[in-house]
Amino acid sequence: VDEWERLGLEKRIDYENLRRVFDRLDEKKDNRIDKDELQAAYDALGHKPRKLTEYGLSEVEDIIWEVDEDANGWIDWENFVQLYLRCRKDRTGREPTRLFNLIEFMVCDKDGGGTMSEDECMEILYHRFGKEVMKDVIDKLFKRKLDEAEKEFTYTEFLKLVDGNNGILSAHLRKAAKQAQ
Repeated sequence: VDEWERLGLEKRIDYENLRRVFDRLDEKKDNRIDKDELQAAYDALGHKPRKLTEYGLSEVEDIIWEVDEDANGWIDWENFVQLYLRCRKDRTGREPTRLFNLIEFMVCDKDGGGTMSEDECMEILYHRFGKEVMKDVIDKLFKRKLDEAEKEFTYTEFLKLVDGNNGILSAHLRKAAKQAQ
């Protein structure tokens, strides 16, 4: 059995994408992601996580705490993949998505340039929200003039779409979560 199958991933390409993102985040090459490495990734994307959350931690520390199943203070490969799988399968809206959002963005930002294309963004939205939601919102989100180039989304713009609490699609997330109950 290949590692991607052992981990529970459906496709080898998912494994390759996750490995690429994990390796990009793991700047120290010690096979784990700590708060400094996660903060550096956010800095590179121009995203400013909160310095202090309601739990007395920085948002970066809070994100690690959400994912760190063995409570060692960092995210290892297994934690990383398991979070991804839980979030991909979640229909209740209860899984923590802050790291998942970063992973999905970085999967699409293959060159590390800090943006994803409109098509890549639509693909993520389609997988998360389904065909019906995409029909409702596609014109509002991706409308442009015929002579305009395809939009490139920064991480912050992507978060404005997908954030479960106050993103543009948050009402659709809440509706889907109620239907899943």
